Amino acid sequence: MKLSLKESNKSQRTIAKEITFEGQSLFSSTKISMQLLPAEVNTGIVFNVNGTKIPALSDYLNFTELHTTSLTKDDAEVLMVEHLLAAIWGMGIDNIEIKLDQKIIPAQDGSAEPFAQALKEAGITVQGAKRTVVEIHENLYFEQPEFEGRKATLSSNSNGLSIELTAPYPAPINTYTVNYSENDDFEKKVSWARTFLRSPLDPTDLTKWNGIRSVYKALPEDPRQSPVITFTESKFLTPLKAENEPAMHKMLDTIGDLALVGYRINGHFKIDVPGHKFTHLIAKEIRSQLNGQEV
Repeated sequence: MKLSLKESNKSQRTIAKEITFEGQSLFSSTKISMQLLPAEVNTGIVFNVNGTKIPALSDYLNFTELHTTSLTKDDAEVLMVEHLLAAIWGMGIDNIEIKLDQKIIPAQDGSAEPFAQALKEAGITVQGAKRTVVEIHENLYFEQPEFEGRKATLSSNSNGLSIELTAPYPAPINTYTVNYSENDDFEKKVSWARTFLRSPLDPTDLTKWNGIRSVYKALPEDPRQSPVITFTESKFLTPLKAENEPAMHKMLDTIGDLALVGYRINGHFKIDVPGHKFTHLIAKEIRSQLNGQEV
């Protein structure tokens, strides 16, 4: 048995009070309201989309061609959940209900920072039950052969979750290796990193940008004003907050997707060439190996 579940010495946590977010859909500019509600022990993270509850677990992944994480159950779905999940998981919250009147998380600034700050301001309630955590007994190896160099190793770590992630991209993004531990301050270290385009634009010919805007209708006409980091073959059109911001955003996405395991992990990940589809594969494989196990 490579993995097992055990009771942690740490207690479950939820938010102390309700949080309301107002925003818009990136796909249509439709106004969206979202409420984050305290939840009882062992609830986990649950999306409530117009009355249909979708647990934030890899069992409910909805595979799309978009570079994002979506969940589905019955006839309901919820899109672009990874930044919110990263904030919830990174801020140490185990139980929460997310009520939505639309099927997409309201867009903020392309990062998890607004969510992390709101969760911090709401306060945390320590609950009367212990967490269940994943223990690693033997190294696990993951690959996605269709992506060159994409691989990961999961090994035991008694100090909780830690991640070493190498994100290789051509200039001007370049290659960076970034690190995260659950003992780090998620808000300060990770939450601020914004999402980015995966290929360059030509500022003299906005055909490509307008094609992107035909899907993400809320994006501005000028790519320099975009909440999504944009760049040409030689420079950034959107100024970076830090030179490793794109790599740190991949860390943010990875944390959000690993929340779909449903349990915190006492393990160290070393990940090369990260991506949503790869982390989805990892989360599903971990849950598969835990199938039927109880504490």
